[in-house]
Formats: sequence, C-alpha cells, structure tokens
Amino acid sequence: MNAVCRSVAALAVCICVLAMPSAGKAAVGAPIPEAKVETLNKAKLVVPKDFTAERNVLLFSFGRDMQAAVDAWDAALGPDRNGTGVQVYNMPLIPNPGGIVRGFISGGMRGIYKDAAVRDRVIVMYVEEKTYFPALGVANKEAPLIVVTDKAGIELGRVQGPLTDTALADVRALIAK
Repeated sequence: MNAVCRSVAALAVCICVLAMPSAGKAAVGAPIPEAKVETLNKAKLVVPKDFTAERNVLLFSFGRDMQAAVDAWDAALGPDRNGTGVQVYNMPLIPNPGGIVRGFISGGMRGIYKDAAVRDRVIVMYVEEKTYFPALGVANKEAPLIVVTDKAGIELGRVQGPLTDTALADVRALIAK
C-alpha cells in the first residue's frame, strides 16, 4: 500500500510541475533571456542589461545561410537606428562549440564585417541551444527572428521571416510602441 501511495504522490507532483508555466519563457511583456556576450569588436556585454537605447531591434539568425537576410533587415532599419532611441543588433545564435571553435567563428565574422561601427552591433551569441532557444521562444530556425525590446530587455513583439514591406512595417510599429 505504501508503494502505491508513493507512486500516486510522485505522479501528482510530476503533473503539477509539468502544468506550471515555465519561468522566464519568452513572451510579449517578458524579458528576453540574459546572456554574457561579446561584440565583434570584443566588447563584453550582458544582454539585455547593457542595452542603452529605448528600443532595441534584435536580428537573430540561426546559420550562415541567413546572413544575407539579416543584412537586408539591418540595412532596411538603418534609417530608424540612432543609437539612443533605437539600436539594431545583428545577433547570430550559435550552439556553443567550445572556446577554440568560437575564436575561429568570431574571427571569420570579423572578416565579413570590416566596419568597426557595424562590429559594435554584431553580437555572436554562443549559447546552450537546449536552454537558451526555448527561453527565447525559438520555434523555427528556418528564418530570421526579429525581436523588439525596450531598454530593460522587455519584449514588445516579434516578427519572423525575410524582409518584406509588411514585415518591416510591423517591426516599425513595434519600435513606435
């Protein structure tokens, strides 16, 4: 009888834990997950704590094949970017490959982005995919994810996909919130 009671109690605990909303899960009104990162100019930051602009547009990508799409987003948002009111960050998300490989990847990206001002806005995020991706709410890694936050890193909204007039208008509406 004791074994049955323990099993039922354990099952009840499991059901309660699974039914609880997960803390820190990405959503409008919630902060994006924190990460210690480095720009391509080797400036160390804590995202989102070190954001200084009132609105931050985060251009997340999930592979080399998205570079052109993210660069198109970055160029289209250029007129909106002023550093204090609006900042745009190119933030490739890369599952953490270890220190030696990170150096090669970052070095290769420095070769692509030669302009120092652009390098200040490129933040290669070496993260644990199993924890960071779900915390950010990444469901689709096939297209760029554009997340707009306030200065504190609170998500105002997101758009996913390639640059289109409609998607750009949606991002600009989030910036204006």
